[in-house]
Amino acid sequence: MNGILNVNKPQGMSSFKCLSIVKRKLWEQLPLDGRPKLKNWKVGFLGTLDPLASGVLVLLCGRATKLADMLHQGSKVYRSTFTFGKETTTLDNEGEIVATSDIIPTKEQILAALPDIIGEIEIEVPKYSAVHINGTRAYELARKGIEFEVPKRVVKIDRFGLLEQRNEKEFFFEIECNAGTYIRSLAKLMAQKLGTVAIASEIIRVRVGEFDIKEAKSPDDVTLEDITIL
Repeated sequence: MNGILNVNKPQGMSSFKCLSIVKRKLWEQLPLDGRPKLKNWKVGFLGTLDPLASGVLVLLCGRATKLADMLHQGSKVYRSTFTFGKETTTLDNEGEIVATSDIIPTKEQILAALPDIIGEIEIEVPKYSAVHINGTRAYELARKGIEFEVPKRVVKIDRFGLLEQRNEKEFFFEIECNAGTYIRSLAKLMAQKLGTVAIASEIIRVRVGEFDIKEAKSPDDVTLEDITIL
């Protein structure tokens, strides 16, 4: 079976765990006479989602995995809550608090700062991320307490809008960006520009290229019919 599948990864599940669940469910639905060995059936995903993030995880099945580089170039849309006043090791709710601040920006201050975070910008990749540092995942080094230089990268932010202020400290945004953008890094960057600290306390990926969360299937409910055949 060769094609593309739009899955809604739940919060609290790693992308690799989601992939494993979906791969097993689809494999069990394949005809016995045409079912490859599970370990030999290629299924991959476009862009890792953090365990605490939810939303669109595009899976590529069979020969569709060869399209990964081409499809990876498409834009992505996220909705995220930034919570100001604290920073953690992971830049989300999961890590230990490493800094706090009494400075909480107003809605007007945030709106004024947004134009500086649109276009091509440089961000720091979070220490707790899946990027490789000399052949080892960054989060593995961070968990062991090993010091390493945080890599930086240039990303493109096409759109960064404030949807609502949820309370004094929490602001809800919609962001359209290119591949390789870390929303947690954007929370840190915005806070720095406003003289304070922040985390991305909620991240939802609502679109990857043409794949929208409205059509995404739960990993527990996927069927072979949900695959867009190539």
